Amino acid sequence: MTQNVDITLDRDGKPAGLRVLIVDDHRDSVLTLGILLRSEGYKVQLVQSGEEALLEADKFHPHVVLLDIEMPGRNGFEVAQEMTRRYGDACPVLIAVTSRNEEEDRRTARTSGFRHFVAKPYKPFVMLKLIQDLAQTAGRS
Repeated sequence: MTQNVDITLDRDGKPAGLRVLIVDDHRDSVLTLGILLRSEGYKVQLVQSGEEALLEADKFHPHVVLLDIEMPGRNGFEVAQEMTRRYGDACPVLIAVTSRNEEEDRRTARTSGFRHFVAKPYKPFVMLKLIQDLAQTAGRS
């Protein structure tokens, strides 16, 4: 059930092909992480709602989606379920990003299709490390 990801490295050894979609209704969170990931060579798209996430995923074809859980309109659980339904085995790696850190939230995230769970507040470099690990794993598959 893992998506094959074609990752090439640029001359500095940074990933040249990994596409990351960041979805969070808090603009500052989205911008900060987006700047960091772009500086590391990732292709990044930023959106602020669940509906935008679904539309952008169809156009951008992300390998990884960082998805806030608590958003107005369609929440992250609903978006993850829809992406899992739409893309099946080709679904991007879904990472739940939330201030809700109870075991019930983690269970709901797993059943919604999330493969990773990151509690807010998080350190941007910790998120970067997770994405780098995913890129390395994908590059070996």
